[in-house]
Amino acid sequence: MATRCLSSLALLSPSPSSSGKVAAMASPPVPSSAAPRRRPGTRLSVATGGEQLVTAQEASQEPAYGVVSIHHVGILCENLERSMAFYKDLLGLKVNPARPTDKLPYRGAWLWVGSEMIHLMELPNPDPLTGRPEHGGRDRHTCMAIKDVLKLKEIFDKAGIKYTLSKSGRPAIFARDPDGNALEFTQV
Repeated sequence: MATRCLSSLALLSPSPSSSGKVAAMASPPVPSSAAPRRRPGTRLSVATGGEQLVTAQEASQEPAYGVVSIHHVGILCENLERSMAFYKDLLGLKVNPARPTDKLPYRGAWLWVGSEMIHLMELPNPDPLTGRPEHGGRDRHTCMAIKDVLKLKEIFDKAGIKYTLSKSGRPAIFARDPDGNALEFTQV
């Protein structure tokens, strides 16, 4: 079954059926910011060409462990010093000295990004370095929230870092690290 973006599908409103299960009735697409609120204990489904894809489950079926946030993102690098020059020296990320660097069978570093971290891991990268999309937003990428896209653009210009701006016109800039990992920096 092909994956489709929810915003391109007609939203379906939940309504109880005679069996007590939730059936869906078609309604016109609604922008996500104006989407109606679900009642607790209902299921929201979307049309997928004859099948139903459950996009939100009943509260009683939510995982008991409770997802809170992203703790860190692992990024592979070929040369730790070169990557530290990019992430620590150029971008200004701070090293988390409390994280272990000597307990793993490879070299690495933990860098703070707000209250979360990037874990640089000096390991072979299975991804090709060539043939990747020029615009990092069309590739696997890590996004960091920043205060000023124009200031980062100046830093990239001065350092000779290639980048593209957001195709949607919002304040965001896309670049690649020395290993070709795509990064997005979005202004908040």
